[in-house]
Parts: sequence; structure tokens; C-alpha cells
Amino acid sequence: MEKFDIIKEKHPNWSDEQIWSAVSLDMEADRVIEEKGEINPDDPDIIEEIIRGAMEWLDDALPMIMEKVRDLFNALLQNIGNWLRKGMEYVMDFIGNWFTYGF
Repeated sequence: MEKFDIIKEKHPNWSDEQIWSAVSLDMEADRVIEEKGEINPDDPDIIEEIIRGAMEWLDDALPMIMEKVRDLFNALLQNIGNWLRKGMEYVMDFIGNWFTYGF
């Protein structure tokens, strides 16, 4: 998958679980933008829709990965406010740190 390879190249030390988490979020963001057109990236409802959609995709396509990252996605949902303040960079850092530090 092209998105997988792109993210793996940017983050060569990430595990498959980290990469698939980022892929699912990226794909779901693309889907939401395509479906809704122009969106407000600061809208917490949009952010929640993207996270929940990514979770559903992982659960359907890669359930073994989803089981390993379910707590990560639940933490993302709980931290939408932080995400909105810091942007997408925060999400990628969060994914990286989750597996290193477990928070």
C-alpha cells in the first residue's frame, strides 16, 4: 500500500501497528474531506468522525492490528482538545510516543 510505504519512509523506526494507525487516520481524513468537501479542521466533530472511521476501517481490515492499538485510538478520542490546539503534528507525535512511552 502506497500510504504505508510513505509513512514507513518518514518514520523508519515505527512498528507496523504505528504505521497502520497513521495510515488509517490519513485514509479516513481523505474520505471525510472527499465526502464533505471543504471542512473545518478545528471542528471536534470532524476530528472524532475521522478517528472513529479509522477505528472501524482497522477493525474490519486489520482486526489483529486494531486489538493492539485500540487503547491508542481511545486515548486520541479523549485528547481531541489537545489535538485541536496542536494540530496534526501532535497526532503523529502521539502515535510515535504511544508505543515508546505507553501514554
